[in-house]
Amino acid sequence: MKTKVNGKMKLVGLFSILILFLGCSSDNEPAPVAEPALSVSANQAEVGSDVTLKIEGVNNEDIQTVKWDLGDGTVSDKKTIVHQYSLPGNYTITVNVSLKDSKSWNLKALIEVYYEEVAENQRLSIAASLQIKDHIQICAHRGFWKDAPENSIKAVALAIEKKIDMIELDVRSSKDGELLLMHDATIDRTTNGTGKVSDLNYKDLRTYYLYHNKELTEERVPLFKEVLFAARGKIYIDIDVKISDYKSVYNMVKQYGMLSQVMFTVYSVADAKKMVTFDKVAMVLPVIYTMEDLDNYMAICKPLSVAQFNSKAFVDDILTKAADNKIALFKNIYINTVLTPITDNYKQVKEFLSKKGDIIQTDYPVELMEYLKNN
Repeated sequence: MKTKVNGKMKLVGLFSILILFLGCSSDNEPAPVAEPALSVSANQAEVGSDVTLKIEGVNNEDIQTVKWDLGDGTVSDKKTIVHQYSLPGNYTITVNVSLKDSKSWNLKALIEVYYEEVAENQRLSIAASLQIKDHIQICAHRGFWKDAPENSIKAVALAIEKKIDMIELDVRSSKDGELLLMHDATIDRTTNGTGKVSDLNYKDLRTYYLYHNKELTEERVPLFKEVLFAARGKIYIDIDVKISDYKSVYNMVKQYGMLSQVMFTVYSVADAKKMVTFDKVAMVLPVIYTMEDLDNYMAICKPLSVAQFNSKAFVDDILTKAADNKIALFKNIYINTVLTPITDNYKQVKEFLSKKGDIIQTDYPVELMEYLKNN
């Protein structure tokens, strides 16, 4: 006797078989493969602080080999590392992880390493130093270039040795984006090479030597970060930024913990606005030619702590307004001129003192320091 199965029963049977099939197939699917992951305890770290690096996502007993490169010349084959970076910078950490099942992974992470800001008990901030009204600060134009090439490490070291308050330095960028010191757009005048700074990679710039009084020296074109390291906590810096990328210059100063020790010279309202967007309290040093300039910069930089006054703007009405708003007076004296303090009988210095100025930038820092000490 045949059993009749109606359409409804057939559908139920097929549905049950389908569920059974899916259940069996899911049981037979391979388990997900474990993959290693690179763990870094922080993506930002202070110089000298512990940074822990380890491999996660797999069991240690499944790891065959580990090959680390920490970006600062340090390599290791340990599974977990506690490392301390000795210099500021942006480091790329790479690691190759090989498992016992022959699988291999290349992993990468980035870390920014920085100095803490120079403490007031190590060296006063520029802002605090300007409150000491019985001391006129001297700024050495392009470093102490009388006995060393301009914008060189030696010119910085000599300025520190001679206890000069501040140095003025010029920052440019190489073709490959390295910040360095160079006043001119080309290297023709100051080195034994030729060409535009912006057309040359730094490794090529580094092959040339700097001139001093037309004699070739052993000094090379320095990186900006080398200068920040040499100057940190020892001397103030007035940075004449020769490129449009103020942000990269600002970032490096911040990374070296030097924001309180540095002024950023600006020649336009647009550049002042750039700086304020990065940091409202970064010390901007605008160059003033007119009363309108002073008003414009005061509206942008709040507060405006210091300004460089061109000779045309070094007049009573402009200076009075600056003084009323507690703006320190910065002026160039005996720069790029045949006139010297001696041949001028220090006339420009005397005028500066009569106007109650605060900072003198000059090619004769030692001579002016000696004069101020004795007068």
